[in-house]
Amino acid sequence: MSTSPFIIGISLVGIGFLTGLSGALIPGPLFAFVISDTLKKGALSGPLAIIGHISVELPLIVVLVVLGLELMKSYFSLFESLIYAIGGFALILISLFIIKEGKAAAELRSSENEIRDEMRVAKYNSSIFAGFLLTAFNPSFIPWWMGIGFPVLFNGFKQLALMGIILVTLGHFLSDFAWYSFVSFSFAKGKNFFVGKRYELTMLAIAIFLIALGVLFFIKGATGYF
Repeated sequence: MSTSPFIIGISLVGIGFLTGLSGALIPGPLFAFVISDTLKKGALSGPLAIIGHISVELPLIVVLVVLGLELMKSYFSLFESLIYAIGGFALILISLFIIKEGKAAAELRSSENEIRDEMRVAKYNSSIFAGFLLTAFNPSFIPWWMGIGFPVLFNGFKQLALMGIILVTLGHFLSDFAWYSFVSFSFAKGKNFFVGKRYELTMLAIAIFLIALGVLFFIKGATGYF
């Protein structure tokens, strides 16, 4: 009995969401900026920065689809094993880094002055523009898409063709908005929800899922199983 396209679609959104968190949860320039900008402007800083972030990612995905859809149809089977193996390995590595960062969550209790001294990008007047810059010039942006983003898109394409790519992308964007809205809201309200044990457990739960998905991807790429 074949799986319903609706169920497959929901699962693709979920995979896009959770793999998107593999990038969002890792503290980096955008994360530090959102904290700093939130301390200045309030809870809208995170969502606004992600609009800038998406303005870089969306054209990349569109170009991939427009220029590469026929190539996907022709050559997917040829490179499928390699794509899944690399994507699975990358997910496992990223997940281990997420766990390491989660254990160091207490360090996020930096003072407002320390955060501002560390991240001077808060001088930008526009949160959206800063989100664009910190994504476009982030050296880990392209490696993440090559190692994790593209394999997940390929998986979506294999399941539901173009609609699969759209659903995975939707889940990915939702993860960015959800996480950075949560970060901004937490700091704006002064509750620091994601600091300490709560942050560590959240990171651990996501990392466990990503490790499991990475193992499945790697096995699929290495053996063709699943």
